[in-house]
Amino acid sequence: MPLNLEPPDGNRADWGLLYRARGTEEVVDHRPVFTGDIFTNVEVLAPRAEKPKSKTVMVIQHPCAMRPQGTGLASSILVAEVRQHPEVQPGQWSGYGKLMPLPELYPQFTTGKRHAAALFDHTYHVHPDDLAVRVACLSPRGLNLLLQRWVFHSARVVVPTHDFDEVTAPVYEEADLIEDWCDIAMEAGRTVEEALHDVNAWLQEGLEAGATRQKMLEQDQLRSNVRRELRTAAETWRAPEAPVEDIA
Repeated sequence: MPLNLEPPDGNRADWGLLYRARGTEEVVDHRPVFTGDIFTNVEVLAPRAEKPKSKTVMVIQHPCAMRPQGTGLASSILVAEVRQHPEVQPGQWSGYGKLMPLPELYPQFTTGKRHAAALFDHTYHVHPDDLAVRVACLSPRGLNLLLQRWVFHSARVVVPTHDFDEVTAPVYEEADLIEDWCDIAMEAGRTVEEALHDVNAWLQEGLEAGATRQKMLEQDQLRSNVRRELRTAAETWRAPEAPVEDIA
């Protein structure tokens, strides 16, 4: 029996399950740019257009594809345009294969303006520096639904969201840990730049048998250990200074 595109939560219209954060009061600036993040006021070059246009967009690349060298973002990020769109009810999620529904993306509104969708037929490549004003982040459930729909749009095959979760859970946990580290380190007096530098070095620090904490996140049974260690390390751990080359 062929699989259908999944709704967020069966027949319930609990749209909050799709989002980790919405609006400036919830979205954290120092969270790493991640798949499903939505940015506004992004300049894109439309096909055959002479001038750039400012749009709201959603990042649709996998986090590892955005960071080919491990930490820094690639110079070109694939995004899909986000526009207002009528609310897609749970029973309708098996259709609308050309988009990712984003009901109640703007909960501050009481009209149809609160609902939107990311349109897979309207994609662009943007520079990461233009992704400055983030307005929403997806939850793990929202992320997996996005990837399911994007793959279906691209390949006409439905992959169960639990299969996506196996590969997205480690990188989502890493983004959570980086955000938590920055929160703790900044309260202890570090700048956001220092905190980001330290947490990336800490995650990639070589441990016994050549493992790193970043690799440990790939094992579900070890993630809680890394998270516990992070809470202690974030206040005081500093990345070692780069060795000074002897040029004599």
